Amino acid sequence: MGISGRFIMGAFALFVIWTMVRAWRTGRIRSGVWRFDADDNPFMYALTLAGHAFIVAMFAWTAAGYDPKSFLDLFGLAWFDSFSRGSIHG
Repeated sequence: MGISGRFIMGAFALFVIWTMVRAWRTGRIRSGVWRFDADDNPFMYALTLAGHAFIVAMFAWTAAGYDPKSFLDLFGLAWFDSFSRGSIHG
């Protein structure tokens, strides 16, 4: 990935971090059209924050110059590559 793409991924990571900090301060997080409050629905609030943390890690990984496939390989999700080849039996 070129330097401009890496810069954009870093900016995305910073934006998502900012939304997570705002969610921790207010106790409310928005994800798409849904809004979860820490008091009303703590499980979905925590799950959404965890999802955002995963996205931050992936954006930071790609901003550092690595590719998304190698990030997914860390978690054993390499089977995504087999879908692009048309076979799930890699």
